[in-house]
Amino acid sequence: MEYIRVRFDPNDIRDVIASGNAIGQTETELVVQPNYYVISLSGSGYTPPYWYGVVSGTTVGHPLTISFTPA
Repeated sequence: MEYIRVRFDPNDIRDVIASGNAIGQTETELVVQPNYYVISLSGSGYTPPYWYGVVSGTTVGHPLTISFTPA
């Protein structure tokens, strides 16, 4: 298992979309299978429009951090 944490405005919690599937919410540690992903958020008004890459080599407590900012 792999772990990611998607950061965004903590006052605007969004759904995290991983390759077309909602997997949880921003500001939480999420569990995914090791793989290549395209990560985006629900709604609009954020940048970058998506993150893409391989998720591997993470551990509980040391997730891959992916950051989005309000646009």
